[in-house]
Amino acid sequence: MTSAQLIRNVLRDAYCDLHIEDLSDGGAVVRDASSLQHAPTHGVQAGFPVSETLYRCADLLADSGFAVVLVRDDRGVYLNAR
Repeated sequence: MTSAQLIRNVLRDAYCDLHIEDLSDGGAVVRDASSLQHAPTHGVQAGFPVSETLYRCADLLADSGFAVVLVRDDRGVYLNAR
């Protein structure tokens, strides 16, 4: 099974607003679609805004044995899980 499939098994249907996709390095990206953010055009956005949903997903995945890292990019914050 791929990481994305394993993550979907852990998170089940409770988190239907998630985008989960495999990475070429064997990990997976988990994004909360309801909190996607776009970088402002006038500069760098301060802070590290993490949705409550991503916090809960990170806890569930870590409890299930995944290594989880929060990452910020131009679309917001996402989980990198493996």
